[in-house]
Amino acid sequence: MKTIYAIPGLGTTGKLFEFMRIANCEVKILQWPQPESGMTLEQYAQLFVQQIDTSKPFSLLGVSFGGMICSELSHMINAEKVILVSSCKNKNELPLLLRFQKYIPIYKWLSENLLRRFAFNSRWILGFEKEYKDAFEEMINAMPKNYIGLSIGMIVNWTNTKTPRNCIHIQGKKDNLLLYKNVKADYSIENGGHAMIIYQAKEMNELLSRIL
Repeated sequence: MKTIYAIPGLGTTGKLFEFMRIANCEVKILQWPQPESGMTLEQYAQLFVQQIDTSKPFSLLGVSFGGMICSELSHMINAEKVILVSSCKNKNELPLLLRFQKYIPIYKWLSENLLRRFAFNSRWILGFEKEYKDAFEEMINAMPKNYIGLSIGMIVNWTNTKTPRNCIHIQGKKDNLLLYKNVKADYSIENGGHAMIIYQAKEMNELLSRIL
């Protein structure tokens, strides 16, 4: 039985993986540590290491922001495979809208409550459909204190230009947030949106089972 440590996306919890079934693999979902003001993405990734048993073989899987954290973790610990889903390998794959925020940080002008409300109202961009509305709001409300604003700050100020070791990148061609054209994907999901880990669960499970 292989072990894979999974990190969900920004504003989501382990519920994001509720339909994930990977053959012959034990999935352990990592919890969000409390971020600190001014923390870089690399520094935040270091807080996840204590949740990982590095004495045994393991792989990493991250969705969206979770994938970016996995990218940083790949340079700290020796994972057999680093699987990024609906994510970016480094800062060069971020969309221009996020890169722009580094120089004009509009997110800093908004309170955490407003940022959480904005995240909830933007769920259609993420691909969460109407029936997932209540679950998505519940996940956002479960985030640590000041999590949304601090996480956005880490992303827009990300400095990493390296590709993760042993990386496998899976991207949906209809991702409206982290655009398919901006990344170099190893596997493409034809109708996959940003939330394809949920809405294309069967296809994703088959692919992940083959990869692992």
